[in-house]
Amino acid sequence: MTALSPIILACSVGGFHHGNAHCLSYRSSSTSRDHFQLAAIPTLDKWKVIPSGSVIGTVRNHPAIADGDVITTSPIESPDMANRQAVVTTASGSRYKLLDPRGEDIGSAALNDIEEAALKAALSSSPQSSNKQQSSSFFAGWGVGKTASKTLEDSNVDRIREEDSVEALKKKIQNSPEWQDVARKYKLTGATIGLEDEYLLANKPERSTSGKSNIWIAYKADESTGLIVDNATPICMKVSTNLEAISREYENYRKLSFLGIWETGRFVRCYEFFPVAGYDKKFSNQCALAIERGSRDLKSYLNSRGRLEKKELRDACISATQCVQALHNAGLVWTDMKTENFVVMTNGEVKGIDLESAMPIGDYPVDYSPEACPPEFATAFLAGEGPYFELESSYDVWSLGMLMLELSTGKGYFDGKNPAQITNELRDMDETTMLEDLKKMKCDERLKDLICRCLQRDRRKRPNTAQIMLHPYFMVANPFSFFS
Repeated sequence: MTALSPIILACSVGGFHHGNAHCLSYRSSSTSRDHFQLAAIPTLDKWKVIPSGSVIGTVRNHPAIADGDVITTSPIESPDMANRQAVVTTASGSRYKLLDPRGEDIGSAALNDIEEAALKAALSSSPQSSNKQQSSSFFAGWGVGKTASKTLEDSNVDRIREEDSVEALKKKIQNSPEWQDVARKYKLTGATIGLEDEYLLANKPERSTSGKSNIWIAYKADESTGLIVDNATPICMKVSTNLEAISREYENYRKLSFLGIWETGRFVRCYEFFPVAGYDKKFSNQCALAIERGSRDLKSYLNSRGRLEKKELRDACISATQCVQALHNAGLVWTDMKTENFVVMTNGEVKGIDLESAMPIGDYPVDYSPEACPPEFATAFLAGEGPYFELESSYDVWSLGMLMLELSTGKGYFDGKNPAQITNELRDMDETTMLEDLKKMKCDERLKDLICRCLQRDRRKRPNTAQIMLHPYFMVANPFSFFS
């Protein structure tokens, strides 16, 4: 697919790191650009400071983004100092001149805990490199000044020795017959993730549905032997250069973990987050997220099985609804609820994954999947207001209706159509036409009624998750089934 605008931009010229501004784009694609020389400070017009401390606005004079694109910057250093004609600096080192504001600022925020952890990790273990310009550029991305960079360079010898010793120990372990046997059995690559507690990577990676990450199979390594821990269960290791998206995903998992036992939803477990993925050269400028691994994603499972039926269908619908309910209880909107973002576990249970696009209720989306977005967003997007679309929980209710429709029929409502066609069709959708299509479905009449309620064009008429859980389709079999 061809993206309408870039998702993530990162340019580095002469040791200057300019990055992490992003534009709203199709969820299923990304666009990279070459490096450009910085000619002048870019301007942001009709700007607004959002809760994360970032600034959203219309950019001009940017070396790599077209004039008139709406972008969201990295968090700026002093959100409370953002004023007309002010020049602000982002956490990644970018500078922007602010023109006319869009409206009142909605609060300021310092760097979050994840970014601070990443900074500490970067300061304590910079990537091994003989190129000082590259090293300086890496730390400039965290807003580290020249003095800090000089200190890091002065202590570089000690770190190189430490990393060399780690690599030497790895090679010694990996040359042992025991490790070679384990490597063949589990198809280990020899690469590891983690600076202390390490995970061994296996097989070849797959690309995530967003295209932003590589997904590896990984095993916990024993601290003393470097081999796989006895009876270790394979996990999923999500590795990416996009620290912004992965740290947001980790923070969203954390928010869910703070909910009560009956409110956490059925998401995969999140084990660890690594702001710096590891000592290995190819991972030193990446981050990683260790999460519970499913047998396969729900989309491929559905393709192999056809539509789900009876108890299997009801259980999958309950799991999906619980996931949405948990996010809404945490004050979040998923914005990317689709079958690709659920996995089927070995016991048949369906669990949610991929929360890197989930944003606070009332905030703005960072990207979108056409097949999961509601008509009101498609309308705003095609009118040029997509980046300023304020998210409501009803967004996910529409997506839930689309997902239940796909589970019960075996195919997506918009299958075979490209993103532009889907978005235009959603904007122009006649609710009567969709209702007629739904009536032709061959499934439980109660489920059909529930789907129709979720897919009402008027978002004010869509039920909330509590009402959905009390719908007769879920209550008829077992009134307590959704608490299991």
